[in-house]
Amino acid sequence: MSSIREAQQIWAAMERAEQRKVRTALLTLVSVRGSAYRRPGAKMMMASDGEMYGTLSGGCLEGDLYHYAEEAMASMRPAVRHYDLTEDAMWGLGIGCKGTIMVWIEPVEVKSQFWQQYGDLVEQDRPFVMEAKLPLGFRRLHAQVGEEEFSELPEEVRTWRSVTRYRDDVVYDVLVPPERLIVVGAGHDAVPLVALANQAGFEVTVLDPRPHFNTTKKLPQATRHWVQQVGDVDPAKVQNAYWIIMNHHESRDRAALDLAMKSHPQYVGMLGPHSRTLDLLGAKPIPAFLRSPVGLSIGAETVDEVAVSIVAELLAHRNGKSGGPLNGHQRIHD
Repeated sequence: MSSIREAQQIWAAMERAEQRKVRTALLTLVSVRGSAYRRPGAKMMMASDGEMYGTLSGGCLEGDLYHYAEEAMASMRPAVRHYDLTEDAMWGLGIGCKGTIMVWIEPVEVKSQFWQQYGDLVEQDRPFVMEAKLPLGFRRLHAQVGEEEFSELPEEVRTWRSVTRYRDDVVYDVLVPPERLIVVGAGHDAVPLVALANQAGFEVTVLDPRPHFNTTKKLPQATRHWVQQVGDVDPAKVQNAYWIIMNHHESRDRAALDLAMKSHPQYVGMLGPHSRTLDLLGAKPIPAFLRSPVGLSIGAETVDEVAVSIVAELLAHRNGKSGGPLNGHQRIHD
């Protein structure tokens, strides 16, 4: 996954390094075959003073990669490194992931026109594609304002969503903003849920009319706090979002479910027993996007355990997975 949030954090680290007057390199995982710690699009920053931000392998390869990043920063020439963790005698011993990966090492001139444009796009929080011929060819940025903005890219690239692909020595790094999650209800059980969903990469909005509950002090990981009634929410602001409805209040839950169902949601999760959701729906059929009760079946009881159950199901849905156990799978990532 290629997340703008990760790119924003790495770009900020690069700007801090620029203030220290040290060189930096952007490392991107562009290809994976078999199992690996992270998927294509994962990024990290390395600086000439030894600072590293982010990770590509969970610590297995970063030390070796830094040697090549130093060379790239000194020469200002990009490089590509291949690691075969299945057959290579050096890397195949003691490493849990037995895949083959390719890492693109790109020295960055933070103040150059190209990289300033990259930083602007990252900070604007709108989809864009970085296209590059590896290792020493062209570099292009494609920003999305409308569908026509990506017309110069191959048709299949325009259909990708938050996916980095590599073919014919060209990498297409598709960066998109995180999925929006609307948590309706700011009770005590929302606290671990909002925190964990934020860590999982969702941009969280909390909707609750109670000003003493829906606060930045109580829920600091939320991006937005809407202290208003559900009926006062502009439907245009909640299109294509993920929803968790947990008011513990029948009329507010019914109003939230009604709004969510009209907003072309990606996913709607209802806290509480299925029979209660059926009562709230009345004669309406159960849509495919509705999860009731919300969460995976892990025997959760405490609010923290329930948050894990819910966010695990959110991740499974976002990634197109079943949410079942990995036991017996030959690959962690398909």
